[in-house]
Amino acid sequence: MTYGCDTSFLMRILTNHPQPLAAKVIAEAYRRVLDGHVFEISDLTLSEAYYSLQASYGVSKTDALMLLKRISEATGFVVSGHAKNTLALPNIAKVSPGFVDRLIHGEYFAEARTTVACEKSFRRLPLAEVFTVDRKPRGQ
Repeated sequence: MTYGCDTSFLMRILTNHPQPLAAKVIAEAYRRVLDGHVFEISDLTLSEAYYSLQASYGVSKTDALMLLKRISEATGFVVSGHAKNTLALPNIAKVSPGFVDRLIHGEYFAEARTTVACEKSFRRLPLAEVFTVDRKPRGQ
């Protein structure tokens, strides 16, 4: 069986907090993985966890991304292909566009859709158009 992970479930595994609930979640996830089950983590769940780790737990961008990469490589846990590729980028905590913007772009790109954005950093990505006040839309 494949389970879809909500952010609340994933955060217990990533933070071990609150401890009593985290212990139960971790033990049950471990048992189910041993039984051959899989936990799918959506891009939206990864995005929420990324921001929650920073905002609620004071984890740095670099450490939040390291935790997400680690869970994406763990036995029994699955993320989308473009999330796995994005997490594997060197210096992902410092690239622009950043992690969540690359997840957004990756989803559209996988379906051969052009991403429209207002952030100039999107010009670095294929199939992206950037809108600004001073210029007409530009893409690569």
